Amino acid sequence: MNPATLYSHLTRARRDLLGTLRATPDDVLRAPLLRGERFHSILDLLVHAAEVEDGWIHGDFQGLPMVQDHFPDIQAGASGPGTALGLDAIAAYWQAVEADTRAYLHALTAADLERTVTLDDWPEGHRQFTLSGLIWHVLLHEVRHTAQIAALLRTQGVRSPQLDLLFYLPALETGPSAAPVVNPPPEDP
Repeated sequence: MNPATLYSHLTRARRDLLGTLRATPDDVLRAPLLRGERFHSILDLLVHAAEVEDGWIHGDFQGLPMVQDHFPDIQAGASGPGTALGLDAIAAYWQAVEADTRAYLHALTAADLERTVTLDDWPEGHRQFTLSGLIWHVLLHEVRHTAQIAALLRTQGVRSPQLDLLFYLPALETGPSAAPVVNPPPEDP
């Protein structure tokens, strides 16, 4: 599977997750469910996932300003735990990041993916990576945080959507048994 294909899954799963989050009470989204220095709430994790994608894809890989530069409310409200941002502001930012990321991933060639990227601020001894490896790092980063958000929702009695890749893959069946799926995929208990 190439990065653009996985990203397509992530964006569809992201839409399903955002749909669930829109139906979730704000106090649940803001609840300090995690201990630690940086992320305490579901909203904190959402901002973080979008910022990481923005920073790596736009800043590190393309040398462009972050999409965040066009979202002053994100810049002002994203730093640190307990974000003051609402779900709509975070979703709007993430959709703008997504549009740029999608265009970038679809334009990459096989040669681009094998390009060496040197991370100047990374510890000595392990600073060079292929662009492909770093893109996979960014995409899997979102997978991990999406799973974390789904688990946090369950701890608050909110049924999370089914986000597994299997439910987003096209069926390969043909003939009468390949009828289109009418019902959405089952939800996790």
